[in-house]
Parts: sequence; structure tokens; C-alpha cells
Amino acid sequence: MENTISYFSRTDYTIIQQSEALAAYGGKISDLREQLLEFFNESIDAKAVVVGNSMGGLLALELAALIPEKVEAIVASGAPGMGSMNLDIGPPKKSNKEESKEWFRDLKKQLFVDPSCVSEQQLESLSEFFSNRRSFLNMIPLAKESDRYDATTILPKIECPVLLLWGDQDKVSPINPWENVPELNSKIEIEMIKDSGHSPMIEKPKEYWKSIEGFLKSTRIQAM
Repeated sequence: MENTISYFSRTDYTIIQQSEALAAYGGKISDLREQLLEFFNESIDAKAVVVGNSMGGLLALELAALIPEKVEAIVASGAPGMGSMNLDIGPPKKSNKEESKEWFRDLKKQLFVDPSCVSEQQLESLSEFFSNRRSFLNMIPLAKESDRYDATTILPKIECPVLLLWGDQDKVSPINPWENVPELNSKIEIEMIKDSGHSPMIEKPKEYWKSIEGFLKSTRIQAM
């Protein structure tokens, strides 16, 4: 993620980055939604471009539907909401550091075309985070709830431009169920990033940023 932020910071855009994984903030989508709504209503004065991956992408779409006066555009990748996500390895069995590290080693093979894009230092950091019992316990119900979520209920309500920016080899949340989404809302467009899995912002940060930059220019969204 650091590489992506470095691309963003070379622009005139003001960047607000979430500091921790979503599981640190709650174990229900409704909890996360309310916290984000509170943050936007209290802290964001102008319309924002909201960028999110996986569950973050789904929450970005929800924000656009719920507070259109605060959202200029959305970029979502690998979002749930069109059927079950497929991790293919199940949740980690224990909330301790070594178990978490081993689980993430298996997980990154599912998330990335090239697992080497995640360093041992990043793996250590992730393992440390999910060895926290509260975050560990939050992750499991969030995953189950996202599998039941029906994104088609919110997509027609979105009024701003939306870019669905997907890795072309996303095994966890494949693009296929989303391909007809532009029929629900003409403001939604789809773009694929070649040779990327579930998290293109980590695996292909340069291509990811260029796609976002092109999207913002095409929709005439100015830096704030």
C-alpha cells in the first residue's frame, strides 16, 4: 500500500488514509458504515473521492448511496456483494502471531499473482495485527456477512461516477458477477488490471494509480 500512497502523494490531491484494517473497527458492516458516516459528516467539508479494496470497496459504494452530497466519485476493487468470496483456505484457527503468519503465507497465494510482492516485513506486520484477539474475532463475522450482501440493492442509487478497478486474476472476488453492473447504473465503468489478483494497489501500484488518474481526468474531477 505504501507504493500506492507514494503515487497519490505526488499529485495535488489531499490524501486521507485509513490507519488500520477494517477488522480493527468492528465486526459488522453496519458498525463500520456508521463509523465512516460519522467521520464524513464531521470531518469532510468538500466532496471526496473514496477509494477502497475488498470490504473497503463495498463500504465506499454504500457511502456513495447514503451521502451523495459528500462523495464525488468512487473507485472500488475486489469488492464483495455478488456472492461468496473464495479464500479457499478458511479462517486462521488461532489468534496468535505464529498461526496468523502461517495463515497469511497461504492467503497471499490466493490474493496475488506474484506473492513476492508482499515482503516478510509486511507479513510480520499483518500477523501482529491479527494476533490481536478483537481484530481476529471481528474478521470472521465480517467475512460471513459480506458473503450474504447483495450489492445490487445499492448500485442503482449511486449518483456519482464509479470505477470498478479489478485485478484480471482475482480469485477471491472475481469480476464475472460484476460484469453486467453497468446495466444497473450508467455511471459505473469497469477496468481490468492485467496480471493482478485481489489487491491491485499492492501488486500493480503504478498501473492502479494510472487507471485512477485517467478516471478522474475523464470525469473532470479536480484535485482538492
